[in-house]
Amino acid sequence: MRVYYEFDASHLLGEVACPTLVLHCHGDVRAPFEKEGLFIASSIPNARMVPLESPAHVPVPGEPAYDRIFDETDAFLPQIAAAAPDKVFAQLAPREQGILDLIARGLDNLQVAAHLSISEKTVRNNITSIFDKLAVENRGQAIVKARDAGMGRV
Repeated sequence: MRVYYEFDASHLLGEVACPTLVLHCHGDVRAPFEKEGLFIASSIPNARMVPLESPAHVPVPGEPAYDRIFDETDAFLPQIAAAAPDKVFAQLAPREQGILDLIARGLDNLQVAAHLSISEKTVRNNITSIFDKLAVENRGQAIVKARDAGMGRV
């Protein structure tokens, strides 16, 4: 822990040469907005600063700031050119597509079940089928494929 708190790479911020989006909460007491967020954004050339209205260090689902993170990130990142729909995704049943979309948004099985008013076991069974159809081994791989196909956007 000591090493974590002693580590300081702020002298390198001026060397960042890629487009940078800084999202920081006004009410963050762990890393105060004025001391940390504004400092980082002003130290990186051409960084885009987006203040978020939240008392949290990391906004949680249900807060307006949480949704804004996705909106701002989507607006900041280059949009992937719309490709022809992947044949694999056409094989998914509508319920499987819905479940995959929710998984790609970051929901766990219990949250997906609650959102769709189905049992958690039904979600697990559908996920097994989704993994088989997408030819993936785990949730992370399924999420990457889904997001590459434009799924999981809030």
